This record gives sequence, structure tokens and C-alpha cells, in this order.
Amino acid sequence: MGGWVTVMEPDEYGKWLSGTAASGDPLAVGEKLYSELACNTCHLPDGKGRGPSYYGLYGSKVKLADGSTVLADDNYIRESILQPNAKIVAGFQPVMPSFQGLVTEDQILALTAYIKSMKDQPPPGKSAAEPATGKK
Repeated sequence: MGGWVTVMEPDEYGKWLSGTAASGDPLAVGEKLYSELACNTCHLPDGKGRGPSYYGLYGSKVKLADGSTVLADDNYIRESILQPNAKIVAGFQPVMPSFQGLVTEDQILALTAYIKSMKDQPPPGKSAAEPATGKK
């Protein structure tokens, strides 16, 4: 059996460990993680996946299964990644696994940046000219 060792400077190693070594751009890192963590298999753009679409999500009010609403901000996204059963979106089942201990703080920030980048995309069932319901 063979192998290899890669020697890095401490700061490079820290970046590699956090998953941000490939790019300093959180949006690019978030887009890559979105695919690598298979978020794209449940959170489909058309809203017909096992989880809600991220299109038009950031900054909007989200109706929850218990009838309450919550603002889709950084805190909501963070909680949804780490404790997905804390607030279930109306019309969806609590099937998302927790990523607690599986993603770093930098990765959460990168995923949040990527989700934010989709805020201007029309939500499922809305045209680009039609305003999203529930927007702040």
C-alpha cells in the first residue's frame, strides 16, 4: 500500500480544514457545498422537492407547519442547517438530517451566502415580474 503526505503552512491547513482552501469567495464555496452536501437533491428550484426551494427565500417570511411565520434571515438558515426540525416549513415533512458537527462555521456562512444569492430569483409559481408573497 502506498500513500502521500502534503505539508502545509498552519494558516493553509486551517483553511483546508474549514473547507475554504479552494476559494476565498464564500459564494463559490457555498455553491460547491450545496452540491457536495446534496442540498440540490431536495431543495429544487421549482419547489417540488422534499424541501422548500431557496429561490426568493432570503428576506421573506416563511409560513411554518405550526401556523406561525419566521423571517428567513441568517439565523433562520443557520438553525435550519444545524437543527432542521426546530422550524418545519408548512407543506413539508421533517426529513432533513442535521448537519451539526458535519459542517464548519465557515461552511455555514458560505451556504448562507449561496442561499442569499438566490433571493432575487422568483419563488416557485411566480414569474419574474410578479412580486413574491410574504416578502418584507
